[in-house]
Amino acid sequence: MKIVAGNWKMYKTIDEAQTYVRQIAALGAPQKAGVQAILFPNYVALGALSGSGLVPPWLSLGAQDVAGEAEGAFTGEVSPAMIVSAGARYALVGHSERRHIIGESDDLVRRKLVNCLRGSITPVLCVGETIEERRAGTMKSVIFRQLDAALADLTLTADQHLLVAYEPVWAIGTGENATPEQIEEAHNLIRQHLASCLGDSTGRAIPLLYGGSVKPFNFASIVSLPSVDGGLIGGASLKPDNFWELLQIAGGC
Repeated sequence: MKIVAGNWKMYKTIDEAQTYVRQIAALGAPQKAGVQAILFPNYVALGALSGSGLVPPWLSLGAQDVAGEAEGAFTGEVSPAMIVSAGARYALVGHSERRHIIGESDDLVRRKLVNCLRGSITPVLCVGETIEERRAGTMKSVIFRQLDAALADLTLTADQHLLVAYEPVWAIGTGENATPEQIEEAHNLIRQHLASCLGDSTGRAIPLLYGGSVKPFNFASIVSLPSVDGGLIGGASLKPDNFWELLQIAGGC
């Protein structure tokens, strides 16, 4: 199974989101089985899409963030129950922009991840290093710290699921991509550490996505790597034709 996840970030009004979904639905489902498509709209568009009847059955929805609490006096926050009621099954947790621009701590990321699992949402845990950390030779320790903090004392039950996305921060929106060797190195480290944190069978079954300036022209070389189970894609997911092309590429790998 290959996963193609599109993160719209802070783009698309309700009308734009609905037009996009109409167009992607008209293009049809992925031509080959074994491809899972997920879109992460903003909260406003997410709520509008779920009740529109426009989303085809082969396309899943997710939220770009989630609160670290189940409910309460937390102005502006959105709980797992609210996300589920909007028709979403997934939520991004610890995205690099949340960590490095908004300033989310490792502890907050962990609380959000646990809250997702308790609320019947599959979290997509994002980890990755900055260019300064890579140049300093601390890529491994940074990723392990992020994984350890998020997964501390965690045991996944049979009905709970987790995805992990490796985002080298220096390759997001820069046009620069990690080399196949760099991706394989990072993903293999993540895989080994997941097995260490969660047990061998569980850790080795968690899908690993790559996110970092993924485009249709380079996706085949990325998604065909042995360690890559799919992509977390930003700008290239904003046009339905591009997203559909990414789905076809994943289906051919």
